[in-house]
Amino acid sequence: MAKKKTRLPLLAAILAVAAGLAVANPALSQDAGLPVLKLALADGAINPTPDSVLELAEKLGFYEKHGVKVELVELQGTPQAVAALNTGAVDLADITIDSAIRLRADSDLPIRGIVASGIGSPFLVAAKAEIKTPADLAGKAFAIANRGSLDQNLTQSWLQGIGMSPDAPDWVPIGPPATRVQALAAGRVDATTVSFGTFLSIKGTPGIHVLVTPEDFGKTGPQLSKFVAALDGTIDKKHEAIQHFTDALIDAARSFAANPDQWVKAMGDVRDDLAKENLEATARFFDRYWCVNGCMNRDMLAKTAAYIYASKDFADVKKVDLGDFTDLSFVANSLRTEGAAQGSIDPP
Repeated sequence: MAKKKTRLPLLAAILAVAAGLAVANPALSQDAGLPVLKLALADGAINPTPDSVLELAEKLGFYEKHGVKVELVELQGTPQAVAALNTGAVDLADITIDSAIRLRADSDLPIRGIVASGIGSPFLVAAKAEIKTPADLAGKAFAIANRGSLDQNLTQSWLQGIGMSPDAPDWVPIGPPATRVQALAAGRVDATTVSFGTFLSIKGTPGIHVLVTPEDFGKTGPQLSKFVAALDGTIDKKHEAIQHFTDALIDAARSFAANPDQWVKAMGDVRDDLAKENLEATARFFDRYWCVNGCMNRDMLAKTAAYIYASKDFADVKKVDLGDFTDLSFVANSLRTEGAAQGSIDPP
């Protein structure tokens, strides 16, 4: 079974900050004299995706190596992560880009993406064997984390991209990826969208198959769907710490890309329910998905924004410029210092 981890619910996070957590816990804020950043994650479990770098960088000491302590605040879904960021409960949040654009456009929230943790689409649609084509998903129970979560957003974008209604399936919120695939394997739902690595845990289950491969799933969407964001006020107050965070994340991504066995071991340590051979297969699959250059390429972001605005959900959303919801300076500073990595689909 996966090892249990302490989770900090959204309400608890907000109340803790309001009460002055950093002051009440001097050991946390003074640890090795390092500045502290609170990072909201939109999933309460560490999953075998490139996003795992956000947590593994902390477990393997990359953040402290670069001069910052990162406290992980584990939530359930992008809406909670956005709410935690908006209320000041956290300094940073790993959120979907469409959420950031909408917050800037609709509420003029001064939010900016600074670095990303994964590129491309390592996701697939798994389904019962009787569901033979995407059209067969209409009216079927489709498991998602919760409404508005990344997996639902990506699936709806894919459905629109192949000419189907984004609400063709019957969306069933049941929680994190591991829960969704087990529900599928047990026959409680008809389909779900999960990462390649998560699906491997039920691969070979009778009556279950891959309906849509990662390659086909990713054809209809942008290369980049998420980034780590911060509010302008936090960027101003904690600029140096955020630069250290960016440096650390890129360093960790490069380390995993160059040494897949390091990622396999680290993931195996925190997810002992995942077979080593499955993690090794996942590591090979991720060969070019790591954000070894921070994934904040201007052209790639512009294509993502254009894709988002082309959806029906954004038909009436005010257009905002790339510079209104991103800050590319942190990744640029990292690449200026360390140079750009080669051989990746993540261009500088």
